[in-house]
Amino acid sequence: MRFASLASALALALTSAACGDDGGSTPPVDAKVADIGFNKPTAPLKAAFEMSKNNWVELGAANLSCLGMANTDMPTTVDVNLTTRVDDFQSGNARPATSVTAYANQDTATPFNAAVVSDTNAMVTVRIPMGTKRFGFKMTEANSLDTLLLNQTVDPSTMAQTLSHIQIVSTATAQTLPALIGVSRTPGTGILAGAVRDCGDPTRTGHTGPMEMANFIATVSSTEATLTSTPDSVAHLSGVDTYYFSASVGLPVRHSQQDFSSKDGLFMAIEMAPTPTAYVQVWGYKNEADLAADKLSLVAQLKTAVIADVVITGSYEPLRSN
Repeated sequence: MRFASLASALALALTSAACGDDGGSTPPVDAKVADIGFNKPTAPLKAAFEMSKNNWVELGAANLSCLGMANTDMPTTVDVNLTTRVDDFQSGNARPATSVTAYANQDTATPFNAAVVSDTNAMVTVRIPMGTKRFGFKMTEANSLDTLLLNQTVDPSTMAQTLSHIQIVSTATAQTLPALIGVSRTPGTGILAGAVRDCGDPTRTGHTGPMEMANFIATVSSTEATLTSTPDSVAHLSGVDTYYFSASVGLPVRHSQQDFSSKDGLFMAIEMAPTPTAYVQVWGYKNEADLAADKLSLVAQLKTAVIADVVITGSYEPLRSN
């Protein structure tokens, strides 16, 4: 899971001080459509790899061979004891005394077990019961904002497993950075963010696993889309505003600087009113032919809630048929 760069984004999104406009010129009086970060990309989807910190290299076309294929998730055949460390999003420092629960899919109301508290080294072991396919984490701590991490998986047949870390957004992080993206967050709104990756490619030398995808656009919709949907059918949530990152600095930037995702595959959507059901959607041109034909396709989608003043992050991958 690669979410360290989201630290800065979430800190910015959770800042409530007014900070001006989007950095462009004043829109004309007859402007009808606000820029919500859902403008057409100028390139097809590409795969990228981080060679060193903020040094991203394009690997060629994103592998979308699993898009629309049957879901291959396997339920766990054993109870998995998953050990990990709770870190702060921005600093990477250990966050002891963090309460962690795990739950199936996005059902935070019915966790697998009672909350487990990270120890003095911020280590915690969470039980993932037999029969689980996808699950999420909820992290709470006295000096942090509630943080959810969705769409996680484990090896289905190994009882003892480790995960390098899971990350929580501390209050200090939320107060550290000025709003570089030039927006004023509305208290009580929700924040959704994530990293988007391709299907992985066994023929890709040295980089066979899923790689971050560049050149997508993202939004949050009130209605579910399908693989045959068009972007014109998207029912954008009221207030939604999506921002992408500069891969060279690892920070979110204004629409005028980054109109679609960069090589780091990161995005965040802010300013949404709470709702129990929403669909985070990722769209892009699958190849050069689709770009030439102006045929945008839905490539990823995750059902979630929007929760007031709660950070929800997730792992995004090409959408399956079931």
